[in-house]
Amino acid sequence: MAAKEDIALTIERQAAARRLLADPIITARSHPEDFALVHAHSDWLIRSFERVLGYDLTVADDHARLVKSGLVRAVATPLHRASGAPFTPRAYTYLALTLAALAETAPRTAVTELAAAVREAADEAGLDLDPESRLGERRAFVAGLVRLASWGALTVTSGDLADYAVDGSAEVGLAVDHAIAARIPAHPPHATADPRAFIARAENDAAAPDDRAAELTLRRLLAETTVVYRAELAPAHRARLTGHQWRAAAELTELLGCEAEIRAEGVALVMPGDAAADARGTDQHPAFPGSGPVGRAALTLLARLTAALAPPPFSHAVPIPAGLLRAGLAAAVDDDATRDWTRTATSHVPDPDALTERVLRLLVDSRLLEHAPDGGGLDDDPMDGWRLLAAAARYRDAVPAQVGGTE
Repeated sequence: MAAKEDIALTIERQAAARRLLADPIITARSHPEDFALVHAHSDWLIRSFERVLGYDLTVADDHARLVKSGLVRAVATPLHRASGAPFTPRAYTYLALTLAALAETAPRTAVTELAAAVREAADEAGLDLDPESRLGERRAFVAGLVRLASWGALTVTSGDLADYAVDGSAEVGLAVDHAIAARIPAHPPHATADPRAFIARAENDAAAPDDRAAELTLRRLLAETTVVYRAELAPAHRARLTGHQWRAAAELTELLGCEAEIRAEGVALVMPGDAAADARGTDQHPAFPGSGPVGRAALTLLARLTAALAPPPFSHAVPIPAGLLRAGLAAAVDDDATRDWTRTATSHVPDPDALTERVLRLLVDSRLLEHAPDGGGLDDDPMDGWRLLAAAARYRDAVPAQVGGTE
């Protein structure tokens, strides 16, 4: 009985760690079951994240915040709107200005009052921005509000932010959780000469020369990157991976309950089958293949490409002929994604070009394809410059595939 209890305890702790790695901000309201686990195992999680990854975890009565350090350039991915579109620079600017305005906002406010405070913050920063000046500005402002609401910093108490995005006269009531809002910035704001210097300061601990920092860099790469390819690492990190990969994998397995797939081409962490959405279904790490039509189409495309190209053993990447990629995308999107989408509640099939873009983005984010076009001219074929990466080989027989021609 004691052994079964120990196993159950370990499973709970690892599930909580996976959730925090995927969603560094969780609240009792946004993730009630996950937060209950995090709160129950907070001492173990705080110690483990600091020891294994050098991450700082704070667990309060109603929220938890995992602050990640280093690897800003290596693993940063954009925030996305509800539509799936990535945040624009303007949306990020409004998000930052809103966070600044919330510091002095009353616990209960209206969206119009918050917009006025954001306009004042923009004036103080020397920015000519007004969230209520026109539709585009308001939509960028609302994108940040929706994200803040998903993190628990804001709660809509009346009205609808979508209505306000369309009609600036729509009334929306908001409740502010100042404690959560204050936790959202991973690092205290500071003045720097330019954006590059700001990012360099945020990740400077990863560049420290001592063994502890080098080991943390390796573990963070494994935990935060879908696949770590040896060919893409700097010589020092490649040597570190070769000498310490088993120890790093063992530490991460103990923390996350994952398995490490170690091959000549690189290393990938494979999460439990029932936890894919927890560990990879976020802005940071997309679930692959996931349960939706985009994932199904991506999986079908991979099967076609790997069957057609038959990548040789130990190859890091194989060029994909433009005709083969175009034919595979057409078949996968038209046959698989369209059929799956018609089974959904809305039966709405997105534009084929949009579907194609989402399929390719999922595969790039999952480190299964990469795009390195040579030209950049207006007449360049967008299907040129794509390469199939080594990890794609594991999906060769995932679904039946009829190989299309290369045109």
